[in-house]
Amino acid sequence: MGVKRRDPRTKAGLRTGLARTTAAALVVVGVLTGCGGQGPDDRAGTADDAGKPTGEGGQGRSPGPGPDRNPTDQPSRPSLPQARKPVLHVKAAYTYTVRILDATLTTAVPGDSPPPAGTRAVALLLRVEAQPPDRDIKAPYGNLAITYPSLNADKDARIGGVMDGATPYMTEDQMLFGEGVQGVDPMFGVLEANTVYYQLAWQIVSEKADLTGASLCRAEVNGDNCIPIGPIKTSP
Repeated sequence: MGVKRRDPRTKAGLRTGLARTTAAALVVVGVLTGCGGQGPDDRAGTADDAGKPTGEGGQGRSPGPGPDRNPTDQPSRPSLPQARKPVLHVKAAYTYTVRILDATLTTAVPGDSPPPAGTRAVALLLRVEAQPPDRDIKAPYGNLAITYPSLNADKDARIGGVMDGATPYMTEDQMLFGEGVQGVDPMFGVLEANTVYYQLAWQIVSEKADLTGASLCRAEVNGDNCIPIGPIKTSP
């Protein structure tokens, strides 16, 4: 499947509106989870917790005392959802892996370009790492695209079939706790070796899009290099 690429954006344009903390961006689409007892080296919460409503052990869990909680316990450390399988292997000018942690259908995305009328955004929380990990890389979000059954029929001036925006790349601690951290530019920045990065990237889709079996693909190839997105929750 050929994917039409949009005109590259300028570095300044990509930065506009994205200086806000990525933690705030994740709250917007309901990604952050609280998992008690996790230390600073824990990479994710449990898959069962991701996307659960308040009071079911997932998002919005209260840190206050309960039947199974000691009043002296510290509040739960926020964490990212567990990475899904399989892994997307991108082999281009730079080689790296991409894993999906969370997928949300939403009308609220970071920055100053919300989805136009009649559309929504599929926002993916991604984990990106160089392959092999001991090399610096560039991993622009424009290398990725979401495909789904109604894509070709839905394409118009608003829906191009490629990622429309992304937050800067950040480490896990930067993403969760880095108030004011600018991160690495999502289109032009260099990701350092031996470091795992995370970002929120999104693609505009029709509000009537058929997302059954939606996949994340490398945009430059014919659709053979794809992984299933899995469950997509809905957020305002």
